[in-house]
Amino acid sequence: MSFSEKNYTGSNGTSLTYIEDPYPFENSIGETKLLIIFQSLGDEKTDDPVKRYPYTLLSGLRYFNCRKIYIKDDKEIVGDYYLGSKGEFKTKEAVIEFISEKIKEYKIISDNVTLFGFSKGGYASLMFGYELNVGAVICAVPQFDLVKWIDKFKKHLAYIYPENANESQKLIYSTYLHEIISNSIRIPKRVYLITSHNDDTYKDHIPPLISAITNRGGCRLKVFHNDEYFVTRHNNVVKNSMNEILAILSYELSELKKLDFFR
Repeated sequence: MSFSEKNYTGSNGTSLTYIEDPYPFENSIGETKLLIIFQSLGDEKTDDPVKRYPYTLLSGLRYFNCRKIYIKDDKEIVGDYYLGSKGEFKTKEAVIEFISEKIKEYKIISDNVTLFGFSKGGYASLMFGYELNVGAVICAVPQFDLVKWIDKFKKHLAYIYPENANESQKLIYSTYLHEIISNSIRIPKRVYLITSHNDDTYKDHIPPLISAITNRGGCRLKVFHNDEYFVTRHNNVVKNSMNEILAILSYELSELKKLDFFR
């Protein structure tokens, strides 16, 4: 199946690329639910745009009965973390505007909006989850402190910072998600976090993230640790936890949620 990309231009002039409903909803129940999917980080070494800016589970979510929007992160080398580059946050502003307009267009109630992503996409789903009124955030192995992530593993992403950024300017990116969570007045009702103590990025990101969410309060936080011996690093937590991830997604999109079925 070929997927048709669309473009949206925010009021700040920033253009977004997205795919809308590649596999449409089936009935009136699916019409009332919206799933927003954010991309994971692509391969900066490839010339293949599909691998450099990869949509997450584009075909893998085909049987879920809901509206779906896949938002691409195709700025710069491998995207700008849905934030912006060179110290600006124009991409973030455009994404908030875009999602808000789609929620109004579809007439979706906040509890039926789910944000979904892995790693970079998990960071985005959390960030926008605390900026918008949504029902649920489902994220796996998200980053929390971008400076620790970029400086240790992904130095090419330094284009997100202001040019020749000093330590005080970088501190903004180190604490950015923490500040959003701590000061938010739009708290997601439910946050699902899939992670592993075996992830080599765990210590820098997951305990402080859990602490920030817990201290802010106002949502149900459910954490799943996949600590099986074969889960050995960041990149394979998701593929070894896919059954659990899809089970959580199924629950959020089903009518079982209304019955508080598993709580």
